[in-house]
Amino acid sequence: MRTVIAVLLAAAPAVAVAQDRVSQTRPAAPDGVVQIDNPAGSIRVIGWDRAEVAVSGTLGPGASGLDLRGDRRHTWVEVETEGNPHGVSSDLEVRVPAGSDVAIESFGASISVSDVKGMVTAETVNGDIRVGEAPREVQAESVNGGVSVSSRGGRVQAESVNGPVTVRGASGEINASTVNGPLTITGGTFERGRLETVNGRVLFEAGLAARGSLEVESVSGEVELALPENTSADFSVTTFSGDIRNELGPPAPATSRHTTERELTFSTGGGGAKVTVETLSGSIVLRRR
Repeated sequence: MRTVIAVLLAAAPAVAVAQDRVSQTRPAAPDGVVQIDNPAGSIRVIGWDRAEVAVSGTLGPGASGLDLRGDRRHTWVEVETEGNPHGVSSDLEVRVPAGSDVAIESFGASISVSDVKGMVTAETVNGDIRVGEAPREVQAESVNGGVSVSSRGGRVQAESVNGPVTVRGASGEINASTVNGPLTITGGTFERGRLETVNGRVLFEAGLAARGSLEVESVSGEVELALPENTSADFSVTTFSGDIRNELGPPAPATSRHTTERELTFSTGGGGAKVTVETLSGSIVLRRR
């Protein structure tokens, strides 16, 4: 019995740390800046109509506390750790004024943001990122995780190395890339777009402004552009060894009998927007939505 009690007493501090709950609040400007740093675990950010930042959640083993500080214009939320911070997994829910600009950094946390109308910047190495509708601008980057953005904002930058990138409902400017994951853009009308992948499939199912531009580059991934019926654009399409299927205009001839390269230049609706697609071995599909 004494042995059992000794074991339980020795384990008690670890259990207490593992279940260390936090709940803190401080005033903040309706349109201020909120910076959040949590090494690992999860970070959920929600915009609300109060002029304050409220943090709740659970700190994991190795966390020494939660640091919530700043003034009304700038608020910092940081999980303080002892030793290697990357092994400290904490789950936070952070409520911020809806008009805030939010910047989030982590090594191994999954990140979700919703109902925030300002600029959202989110970076993680091992985790997914999800940003809901409302931000005026989004910058989201993950190495080993997916990135999903639903935004009606004017500018989106979304990148992943080993994960899918999906952008829905956005308009204005899009800059997105993957290495080993699919890249999917669906939604509004873009003035500028740049999409890059190495091995992932690219699907662009959206519109282009009258004088807009779209550049797509792929090494071995397939590229599919699905454009509205009334699109007026000038197309330049090239692939070294892939196929080109064009439902918007003429077929793509081989450049010569001695190479597999194919090039295609044509216009629809009198031209205007500029569309450039280049692949090494990936096939290219151009079709109507």
